[in-house]
Amino acid sequence: MTTRKMTNKMFLHKSTGKAALAASGFIAAHREFLLTGELALFTTPILLKVDSKDLMPTPALDQLKEVVLAHHLAEEIRKAEEKMNAAPTQRKTKAYVATIYDSKTGEVVQEKNDQGKLVDLTESFDDSTRAEGWTDRRLFDSPGCFGVVESTKLFRQDGTAFAATILRDDSIARILRKPKAPVMKAQKKSGGRLSFGVKVKPSHASFSRG
Repeated sequence: MTTRKMTNKMFLHKSTGKAALAASGFIAAHREFLLTGELALFTTPILLKVDSKDLMPTPALDQLKEVVLAHHLAEEIRKAEEKMNAAPTQRKTKAYVATIYDSKTGEVVQEKNDQGKLVDLTESFDDSTRAEGWTDRRLFDSPGCFGVVESTKLFRQDGTAFAATILRDDSIARILRKPKAPVMKAQKKSGGRLSFGVKVKPSHASFSRG
């Protein structure tokens, strides 16, 4: 018997049923789905608050439902746009915008382009992974700054866009994180033995808002 893959529609349907009455258990049961794909960028801050006891499960579930609903509607709009087969000359709006800000002033950081003109340090991307990666690399070379990845497709009920704040310390930790060494079977040797010791410092993602 195969298990049906969880979808946005299924999650929203189940979140209104009896199973969702115990919010903490419902969130735990669907945590893997909530941390999958582009949803993770906006659900992670909410789940981190639940884990740290800064947010109770019931209001957290309401926020998670709002994120999933917005993501579902954005997908439906994207599918409709693809069916319309827009003209090649029409510029497509990308799904995410990443921007680097000065931590002291809150202003957008600027840098000189190839023509020597000052431009805002911001970039648009089609997926959240690329947006986060670009932000991490920029913050690595930008002390005293933080980044914001904002969706151009996902909106809250009040009309504001979903956005995730990325701190420089977290970006540095992700960039410096070393991949695990492959597991290899030890072979006996007649000569001396060469051993390796690798220490990897754990890192975690945190967001100032969700």
